[in-house]
Amino acid sequence: MQELFKNTHDALMFAFNYSSQQYALSPMSKLMKGGGAGGGKGLVSLDGAGQSGIILARLAQMTPLERACITARYAPRYEECPCCLNKDKMTEQYREAIAELAEWALGVCTGLTIRNMRGAIIRSFFERGVSITAAAKELNIVKATAYNQKARIHKALKELDGRAQQAASSCLEEMCGEINELPCVGQTCPV
Repeated sequence: MQELFKNTHDALMFAFNYSSQQYALSPMSKLMKGGGAGGGKGLVSLDGAGQSGIILARLAQMTPLERACITARYAPRYEECPCCLNKDKMTEQYREAIAELAEWALGVCTGLTIRNMRGAIIRSFFERGVSITAAAKELNIVKATAYNQKARIHKALKELDGRAQQAASSCLEEMCGEINELPCVGQTCPV
């Protein structure tokens, strides 16, 4: 199989961010493409949708928690709200991944039963700009307790995320050139 992506990170970025609103190539576009125009890999239109689907299907080999980590890291996080046209509505895919990881965190940190606080802690692992202090204040949780829980959840999440990144690399190894450690393992990634 031809290596289509430089590394696993590029493959996952492509798959999760491929737009579902792509259109098939017109006959004129196909003729122009055949004439040597462009030097890409041909992952446009239905070819791109198919490749994205293949990558996402291969991730089905992973455990649900590992898939949730990969989804939280690579899936689009926000979309335009249809009623107010602001880009502040969490995508369904991202929201489900965070919810699954928040339930997992309940077993990691006993004593923190407020789902929204666990969700904020999980989101702070994957996103920049999520304030634990603001979440704790809003939910009426002592700041020290929130930061204690954050340290414990982030430590366990770093291990889970590392396993998830390795599992994703294994699932996609024949599609990618370099099989290497993904650049964002265990840290906030500006994806």
